[in-house]
Amino acid sequence: KGKIFARGNEPILVLGESGTGKELVAQALHSASSRADKPFVTVNCAALPHDLMEAELFGYEGGAFTGAKSSGIKGKFELANKGTIFLDEIGELPLSMQAKLLRVLESGEIQKLAHRGQLHSDFRLIAATNKDLKESVERGSFREDLNHRLYILELTIPPLRDRVGDIPLLARHFIELHAGAKRGRETQISNELHPAFGLYPWHGNIRELKNVITYALFNLEEDEKVLSTRHLPERF
Repeated sequence: KGKIFARGNEPILVLGESGTGKELVAQALHSASSRADKPFVTVNCAALPHDLMEAELFGYEGGAFTGAKSSGIKGKFELANKGTIFLDEIGELPLSMQAKLLRVLESGEIQKLAHRGQLHSDFRLIAATNKDLKESVERGSFREDLNHRLYILELTIPPLRDRVGDIPLLARHFIELHAGAKRGRETQISNELHPAFGLYPWHGNIRELKNVITYALFNLEEDEKVLSTRHLPERF
């Protein structure tokens, strides 16, 4: 489904619990699209300070406000021209920014601070959230019209506990990522470990698996080559 969605230009909404790898999915969608050789711009909506959010997303001209850079800056939507912009944690956007986002989605027009004239950007939006946006609409914290604009192409990423068959491949990836290709290939996983991984609930999903593997690798002695349950953190 993701490969099919990647071919279009409509917004894609990636749904899933925290730690399921939604940003990696967004990167894969971009890489499989016709915009793959163009910018992939990531924005964590939950991490942006509210008073700087408009300037970060839409940019500003020099002298737009006290403390502004004399040269101005390009906003994330302008930087994503011809490429893809990924809005992670879109459910955290304040209502004022949601209204501006809706306008950008509908017209491609960027409301850059202190800019004279019109400014447009040709971007593909991929958004992600671990929230139920329909519930947010009912609570009044998310615009209904924006919700309808986002729910065109949706991908739900299942939690790790529902796809334990992926754990061996992911564990191998994290071992080589942390230990390096050579030592990673030499490091094995004991036969007892994968059944244990399959029984664990993984509330932190892929991110938690990465942390557990990292902890286990730090517990390996220099001459050890096999990860076992005794190398795992106590919480596991």
